[in-house]
Amino acid sequence: MKLTGKEKFIYNNKELDFDITDFWKYKFSEIYDLQSEIAEFIVEKALGLKESQNTEYWTLYDLKYKGKRIEVKETSYYHSFNKQGEERSKQRNFSITKAYSEYQNNKSSFERQNDIYVFCLNTGKERSDSYPLDLNNWEFYVIPTKIINEKCGNNKSISLGRVKELSSGCIKYADLKKTIDKIIKNDK
Repeated sequence: MKLTGKEKFIYNNKELDFDITDFWKYKFSEIYDLQSEIAEFIVEKALGLKESQNTEYWTLYDLKYKGKRIEVKETSYYHSFNKQGEERSKQRNFSITKAYSEYQNNKSSFERQNDIYVFCLNTGKERSDSYPLDLNNWEFYVIPTKIINEKCGNNKSISLGRVKELSSGCIKYADLKKTIDKIIKNDK
C-alpha cells in the first residue's frame, strides 16, 4: 500500500494530530543513513520509472527495466557516524553475493539473480560535500552481470577499484539511462 504522507495515527477510533509524515521526519530524516535507498531511487528516476519496481526488502534484485533485472549497490566515504576530521578508509566494497532462486523453469539455481549492476558512489569525504540529494556528489558505474560472473566468479564482494576496472568508466546522473539502454541493446 502506497502512503500519501497524510495518513493519521488513530487511537480509540479517533484521528490524532500527527501523521505518517511526522513519523518519517522523526525516524528517517537523517538522509546520510539512507544512502542505499537514495541510490536506488536515483537510478529509478534516471530510468524514468514512476513507481518503485521492488518494494520488498529482501528480493534478489532492486528494479526491473525493459525486462532486465537491475541490482543497485551503494557506498560512500562519509557516514553520519563519522567524527569530524576522522580518517576515512579509502577502500570501498560492494556485495555481489550469489543467491538461490527459482527464476527460470522453476529450477533452483545458485547465481547472481540480476542482469545488470549499477554501482553508486557518493564521493564526498565530509558532510558538507556529500549531501545525498545533490546528484553532482554521485558517480555511477554500470556493469553487465555476465562480466561480473566472468571476472569475479564466486567472490562475495568487489572493490571500488575493481568496479572501475570492469566498467566503461564513471558515469554521471545525466548519462545513466543512456548507458543502461546501450548495455541492454548490446545484450540482444
